[in-house]
Order: sequence, then C-alpha cells, then structure tokens
Amino acid sequence: MGENAEPAGHTGNPATATAVRGRGWAPGDREQVAVVSFSHAIQHCYSAMLGIVYPFALAEFHISYAVLGVVLGATGLAGGLLQGLAGAVRRFPARMLLGGQNLGIAVASALGALSPGFAMFAGARVLGQLASWPQHPVGSAHLTDRVPHRRGLVLAAHTTGGNVGTLVAPIIASAFIAAFSWRWALAAMGALLAASSLVTWARVRTARHQPGDRAAPDLPEDDRAGSAGRATSPPPTAPGAAAPGRDPGPRQPAAVPVTLRRALRRRTAVAILVAGTISAAGRGLGVLTTYIPAYLRDGLHEPALTIGVLVTVVGVGAVAGPMLGGQISDRAGRRTVLYALYGCGAIGLASFVLVGSSLAALALTGLVIGVFSYSEQPVRQALFSDAMEGVSARAAFGAYFAISQSFGALWVTILGFIITGASFRAAFFVMAASFVVAGTVIAVFARDRAGAPPAAPAEPS
Repeated sequence: MGENAEPAGHTGNPATATAVRGRGWAPGDREQVAVVSFSHAIQHCYSAMLGIVYPFALAEFHISYAVLGVVLGATGLAGGLLQGLAGAVRRFPARMLLGGQNLGIAVASALGALSPGFAMFAGARVLGQLASWPQHPVGSAHLTDRVPHRRGLVLAAHTTGGNVGTLVAPIIASAFIAAFSWRWALAAMGALLAASSLVTWARVRTARHQPGDRAAPDLPEDDRAGSAGRATSPPPTAPGAAAPGRDPGPRQPAAVPVTLRRALRRRTAVAILVAGTISAAGRGLGVLTTYIPAYLRDGLHEPALTIGVLVTVVGVGAVAGPMLGGQISDRAGRRTVLYALYGCGAIGLASFVLVGSSLAALALTGLVIGVFSYSEQPVRQALFSDAMEGVSARAAFGAYFAISQSFGALWVTILGFIITGASFRAAFFVMAASFVVAGTVIAVFARDRAGAPPAAPAEPS
C-alpha cells in the first residue's frame, strides 16, 4: 500500500482518514460514540418499557396478542422501509435527524399515556415507530465514518448503548406500574425522551480534521450539513496521488466508485441480508422486548416486579455480550464469532420455555439470551459494512436496515399468531430455529473476503 493509499474498507471520508492511518482515536471520536450510543439507549428505553406495558394495556383494552402482532408488524415494516431514506437525506446533519427522532418518540409516548382506547394507543405506537427510523442507519453511518478501522467495536458500542436502555427501563417501568399505572410509566418516558433530544441535538458533531492534522477540533454540523453521510467524497489527496511537494513514488490505481445497487448484489451482502431477515425471528425489532415479558406475565403469571427483574437480567447480558463480541470479531473474524452467537443464542431461546417457573433457571437462561442473542446484530452489521467497501456508509446502512428490519418486522406478527393459536413454547422454538437457519446461510453462501477487519497500518509506538 502506497503512503497515500487508504486501508481496505475505508470509504474516502477525509474526516476519518487520519484516524485510519494511525489506528488511533481522533479528537472527539470517543465523545461521538458515547453521544450516539446515548441516543440509542434512550430509544431502547421507550421500546423496552412498552414491552412491560403491553400485557397490562392489552388486558385493559381486551386485545389479543395476534392483534398486537399485526399492529407491531405493520409499524415495523413501515419503520424499516423508512430507514432506506438514510442515503437520500445526506444533506441533513446527523444531529438534526437524531434529535428530531427523540422528540418525535416523546410525543408518541405522551399520546400513548393519554389513549382512551386501543385505536389511539396503536396510533401512538405507529407514530413512535415512524419517528425512530434514523437511529440505526444514521447513527451507525456516523460512527463508522469516524472510526472505520474499528467498525466492530463502535457498532458494538452503539448496540450496547441501546441495550443499556433495554437494561434499565423494565425495572423502572415495572416500579411505575406497581406504584401507579402503565399510563404514568409512558408519561414519565415521554418527559425523559424530550430532555434527551436536547442533548443529542447539541452534542452530535462531525470532525473537520484533515489528513495530517489530528488536533483540529470537532465542529457543529450546521455549516456542512450531512457531511457524515458523504462517505464517497474524494479526499484532498486521492488514493494513489502524490501529496503536494512529495515524490509520488509508484502510482497506485485509483479507487473505482461502486454503486449501492452493485454492492448489494455481492454474494456476501445478499447472504447477510437473507440471514438477518431469518434471524429477526429471534432478535428482530421488538421481538424479545415484547414476547419475553408477555411469556412471563401471561405464560407464567409472574407479578410486575418479578417481570422487571427477569427482563433486567436479560438486559445485563445484552450489555456485556455485544462489546466483547464486537472486539473479538475485529481480531478473529466476523463469521467465527457469528457461528458461536447463533448456536448459543438458539440454545438460550429454546431453554427459556423449557426450564419451567424456577426464577433461578429463568434468570440463567435469560442471561444467556442477553449475551448471545443481542450480540448477533452488531457483528452481522459489521460483516455487512465490510462487504460494502466503496459505498456511502449512510446509504449502505439505510439499505441494510430497510431490508432486514422491514421484512424482519413481519416476525412480530407471525409470532403473535403462533402464541395465540398454539403456545409461547412453539413461538420460542421458532425463534431458536431461526438462528440455526441464519447461521447456515452465512456458512454456505457468505464466501468472499468480506468479514475480516479492514487492514490498516500498525499503531505507532
């Protein structure tokens, strides 16, 4: 690699070129990981709280899980498709999209608390889902643009941030429900979301440091809206070109632009998208946060606080697992880690409905689900990012989440009908089987070079 060539997997964003060359953290990188992950945590607080609220709200409204599944499936499909807009709104800065998202979810939470019947409650859920679309594609693109050489780590941190919200919300929501009602839980969440939107709006920033200038500060995005999404813009010194005043040496071939459509036809990209659509039965948007509390409440008839404690145990595993899995995948390769996650996650999901009502056994299997099932998404996402070399990060992640989450959202509906028509046990067996099938798809069809961490120079001593 020539001295001006970029590492494999880098998309040409000048804001990240220096960090890639040094494999270090540029000024402000860690703060951006923290702020975007915080936004994800707040978003997950809302969805995790809804999982605790659903059994109580459905009992009050006299609604079945099949009807709830239809509502969640339809809203998940619409929200997933909206994520495909990420590549089309690159002129809008990440801070505007993420801050507006949290404000929109706050309004939805408040409307849910005021709902006199299921129709308005469902409408509020639709609004919340439609408002939440930017977090995954825009947040993921923002972080991988900033730290492309540590995709596994930053995407795992992003996922872990969301899982922190999943961890803390259930016990708080359960306490509100036990002391007051599910409506007060929704109202309190709306106030928290409104406050968090101000933090996100103020602190999400895009770096303006250029290659060779690691000390330049981060600046707000107002004067270069959407620069985080322009991963394909050429750097000041193109790959293979000589730096000003320097002997060019051997010429390197210029990078060939790659269209999103062409990149999505790569064999590994197709395999990852298919596997994600299948594994969404066990880890899709809202699947675990909806049906684990539902099983504990209506399958085992546990009280609200016990449900909150057990769901919190799942959340503990969901916080611990992804960070470890993401770092290992940066070193050992994505596929190896994915196979382990799929296998152990399948065992945990099947065991959850086989251990009976023993709280200790439920807590142990819940911890296994949290560690392994919640770790699958960021590693699979990093594998997809590796396969999208040469494509705008925001456009790539927009396509990824639009495809995987829109079709994957149908599993919420399917599982709702399985629970209503058969049993919770049958539904959890389907979740476990989806992991086995998804792992098989990756093993058989994802056979090109994507999946190894992007190459980069060694860290300076």
